[in-house]
Amino acid sequence: MTEDKEKIIITQYVQNYGSMSIIFGFIGIFLLSFILSPIAFIFGVLAVINKEYIAGLLGILFAVLGVLTSPILMAIINMPTITYIRNGVVL
Repeated sequence: MTEDKEKIIITQYVQNYGSMSIIFGFIGIFLLSFILSPIAFIFGVLAVINKEYIAGLLGILFAVLGVLTSPILMAIINMPTITYIRNGVVL
């Protein structure tokens, strides 16, 4: 006779909201901030909801820094930015 033994299969569900938030937020500080910073903020909030506190808060911080360094987003929310023009070149 054969005995059927119960098998227990344990799968680990990994949520990467925190790491995605950090990546999008960090890149959003330097490039395409008007697209990447809101995405980083959303992923950061999802990470905090899913108890990834450090990564989520760091991603939210990067998203806020990306918004503050983006002239396009500052123009959308009607906040002035400092623009330095020298010899016809915007710096």
